Amino acid sequence: MFSFLPGGNQRFWVAAVHAAFWIAYTGITFFANYIADPKVTITGAIFYMIPLLGVFYLSLFWIGRYKKMGTMLSVITFITTLLFLAIITYMYIYKALPAAKLQLYTTNEVRHFIKYTILGYIQFYAYALLYYVGNGLFNSERQLRITREQNFIKEIENARLKEQELKAQYAFLRAQVNPHFLYNSLNTIFSKAQEYSDDLAENISKLARMMRYSFETIENENDAVSVEKELQNLQLLLDINHIRFEGEKLVGYSVEGIVTDQVIPPLSLITIVENAFKYGDLSDPRHPLTIKVRLTQGQLYFYCGNRKSSRQLNVSSTNIGIANLKKRMDISLPGKYDIRTTDEQGFFTFELTINN
Repeated sequence: MFSFLPGGNQRFWVAAVHAAFWIAYTGITFFANYIADPKVTITGAIFYMIPLLGVFYLSLFWIGRYKKMGTMLSVITFITTLLFLAIITYMYIYKALPAAKLQLYTTNEVRHFIKYTILGYIQFYAYALLYYVGNGLFNSERQLRITREQNFIKEIENARLKEQELKAQYAFLRAQVNPHFLYNSLNTIFSKAQEYSDDLAENISKLARMMRYSFETIENENDAVSVEKELQNLQLLLDINHIRFEGEKLVGYSVEGIVTDQVIPPLSLITIVENAFKYGDLSDPRHPLTIKVRLTQGQLYFYCGNRKSSRQLNVSSTNIGIANLKKRMDISLPGKYDIRTTDEQGFFTFELTINN
């Protein structure tokens, strides 16, 4: 209750509500007894309530711990608390108050005292139990409402980010040559290239397929594609760049495991590898571009490591690409991925783990 307030204010208002309730309860009890016996005083009603309040709050203290204590220990605690409060109450009523010239009961019979002590303990223990259950239900309902509101706000934010991303992608494409026209032109060039070089024609065909994949994924509302498609297009990128090395083995690529139903934001792996081709130093066979993909049940692990070029462009460009990738991962796979990078001693490595 009042848990939406800051710590200090929350405690103050809880204490104020409790005090107001017990003042009202004491007043009602006093008037009810006064009607039956005009000799009852408000002072007597207040002192009568003190041990009962002790029962309420001590019971409330133990109720919150019974779940962890177990049945046997809870029963022992219940009985022990009753005996403890009975002794304290007896000393309070028949020793302390008479010494202060206050008398609540005209009789000091043990049987009479035990009867009202047990009844009072059970009554205020029940009050404490009802308060504990009611407060728990209130807090649970409030927490559920807060969680729903937070999830709703998060969904709106994700939708807004997705919309902004799509708008930016389409704006970029509109600023370039019409992509479909370019795709069709590549197919035309492919037909002509076959007359001169099968290798050249094949690479043009692969480039066209990669472009088509990019266009299709932009129109994908879920911002997720199968890992199988992403790996197929990653292979196309590697094949196209292979022509640069004239047969030298400057790229090490391996895939372990079997592709199942894992998904990934489109162009995630291709973006990282393309940056490595663009900004890495791939001139030394002793330090090839290393790409590893390991697939297990429900998990994808991707590794890309390359020697850094002497140019300094790679630092900012790579960081921008990774930052954009993280934003896309937050939208499509929130809480299901982990990205780690290492940038030291002339080498850059990128690791991505996705749990589907």
